[in-house]
Amino acid sequence: MNPNLIRGKKVVGSEGYILGEMNDIHVDYRNWEATAFSVMLSGEATTELNLKKPFLRKVIVYLPTDLIDAVGDVITLNAPLRSIKDIAEKEIQFEGERVEGKKVINPKGETVGTVEGADVEVDDWKVTGLQVALTEWAADDLGFRQPVTSKVVVVIPGSVVESISNFVTLDKSVKDLKSFIECIRSCQLK
Repeated sequence: MNPNLIRGKKVVGSEGYILGEMNDIHVDYRNWEATAFSVMLSGEATTELNLKKPFLRKVIVYLPTDLIDAVGDVITLNAPLRSIKDIAEKEIQFEGERVEGKKVINPKGETVGTVEGADVEVDDWKVTGLQVALTEWAADDLGFRQPVTSKVVVVIPGSVVESISNFVTLDKSVKDLKSFIECIRSCQLK
């Protein structure tokens, strides 16, 4: 699942109290797992947690993913509001590495595509790969017809990612990727 699909969902404590909306998932790419998430608190939750609200902004708290009980139409937590208050008071600002928008390059230094997001299993919060919008030539080399109004988007597994820095570098050529990738959007074979 792309974390973009859960952004904006209501986050509810175990007692049914709405905390706010899911803001983001924070991924540790060294271990390929989502370790934390952030919640944009509602005004009521900010007041109930006795947190100071910044001028013209909402309060965002960072919580560990092990607090999430279920992901559906809403995200339910396995802890009540009072437990969240204890965690929020000990809050550490989490600065995860952002990969969205980074170019993906092959071992020859050619641009294969652009990262659109991570593919996360919400059952165990493991990151299975990166969702990549392929360049026209990469889609062609992999046998996909480039759609007119969109891009071919595939999941490239973490096992073929050599490094993540200014770019995401793969350890395989495009032709060698064919057996590893899974197409998730706009894929039509030639």
